[in-house]
Amino acid sequence: MLKLAGETLPWISLGRDIDAAHARLQATLRDAVNLAGGERLRARERYLREAAALDKLLQEYAFVVPTRRLERGRLPPHIAAAQFDAATQTE
Repeated sequence: MLKLAGETLPWISLGRDIDAAHARLQATLRDAVNLAGGERLRARERYLREAAALDKLLQEYAFVVPTRRLERGRLPPHIAAAQFDAATQTE
């Protein structure tokens, strides 16, 4: 019935938002790999802001999904920072 009306359950819509935010975060990380100096620092700050926004969506999602089995985990700031640093580490 909801599908016919073009509507969906809130947690499904939020899941799509999470997927889109995750894709943007990965694109930011890919773009930052070849940056250096101040550009890299600005990219890191942007990545951490986007990661915090994604984590907020993940937290909200955990409260609205009908079962814990559907939860997607979280992305704490220290993990996001470690991911960025590992991906942009130079030899």
